[in-house]
Amino acid sequence: MLVDYQEKIRVTKDNLDLLLKEMNITGPDQIEIIKKIVIEKGEAVISYYNFIHSPGERKGNVTVFHDIGRAAICLGADTKVGDWDEAFEVITLDDGEKYYFDGKPVYQDDDGACSLGNI
Repeated sequence: MLVDYQEKIRVTKDNLDLLLKEMNITGPDQIEIIKKIVIEKGEAVISYYNFIHSPGERKGNVTVFHDIGRAAICLGADTKVGDWDEAFEVITLDDGEKYYFDGKPVYQDDDGACSLGNI
């Protein structure tokens, strides 16, 4: 279940620290990834999704970099990066694992998560 999200926010070197605070992005790995991309590219269009799957279960977040087709998912202390498929809203991690924007794993023959943009 999504707890909080911000979609398609333009982050620049000038507004980076303010937006990280406003978007409640506090994970050191996520902040490092966002800062690295914004500093390299000058700006990035990002979405940020916080999720929990059920009380006592996995909590985490997904950061999507729409303009470069990359994303990062943080599951507990583990942060991984991969390619972002905008059409299917799926992260394919560099190790081959796949996740939806809400942190749920992609299974074969899965119909997928409901897109926030298509509700």
